[in-house]
Amino acid sequence: MDKYNLKDALLFISRGDTHEILIETNQRTRPDVQSNLQELLNLYPDIIPKVVSLSELQEAGQDDENKGPKERIIHLKDLADVSESEKKVLSYFETARKLGASDIHFLISESIFKVRMRIFGELQTVDEDQPALGYSLCATAILSMADVTETSFFPQREQDARLSPQLMRKIGIFGARYSHRPTGDGLIAVMRLIPDDGDKVPTFKQLGFIPEQIRLLNVMLRRPEGKIVLSGPTGSGKSTTLRSACRVYLDDNQGRHLLTIEDPLEGQILGATQTPIICDKSDEEAVKLAWSRAIS
Repeated sequence: MDKYNLKDALLFISRGDTHEILIETNQRTRPDVQSNLQELLNLYPDIIPKVVSLSELQEAGQDDENKGPKERIIHLKDLADVSESEKKVLSYFETARKLGASDIHFLISESIFKVRMRIFGELQTVDEDQPALGYSLCATAILSMADVTETSFFPQREQDARLSPQLMRKIGIFGARYSHRPTGDGLIAVMRLIPDDGDKVPTFKQLGFIPEQIRLLNVMLRRPEGKIVLSGPTGSGKSTTLRSACRVYLDDNQGRHLLTIEDPLEGQILGATQTPIICDKSDEEAVKLAWSRAIS
């Protein structure tokens, strides 16, 4: 049974900013219905569920099938050919890798789907197609290409995922992050490429640090305890700098064990044990609790 669309029992309908939950009157006490209902109410606490007859539920479900992808929750069964969609997404990643792009943008409006790639800091359009294809590819990324994710694709709200490293490594990429958010007339999804360069992590000098900065960083990394905080916008080099710092630490402390806690894993650090945060990423409190447990 689908998590948010239990056939002939529970139906969630979303049309833009309007949401509705319908429950079939004879099925409302089922444990799986109650469990899924509670998850929906956690996401949409202002909705009052409506108890309806079986015929009313089926009629509403048929109406929902006739809606456009922007107005529906999409489940894996809704995708016509996942394999072909996966190949299409992977082909964009392969193109991005060959072009040296840092991220891929899927821009979906009511009239067009654009694929843009950030190359040397500038976004360039590399493909255009129908909006339906854009929604299908985004749904594929969430439902069948991510290793830790939600079980449904929600185009009406923000969603994040980590694409499977096993898939990404087939095309020479360590991994990728996926994130989308709704726009006024569609959706924007951004996929950040994580290069497979664990055996050639750049040095501080290659990253542009001056000699005095490198000296201070090395002093800090030799301390037995402490905290180093890096801040900056997306793509500014925070993760790469931390990986370089880990490389220096491991080279200077070959008898030590380095354990990382990451959300998500940003790139391979040879010699380190890298662990991700595992929780419901749509639940802010769950994320906070997972971090607290991981570092305690």
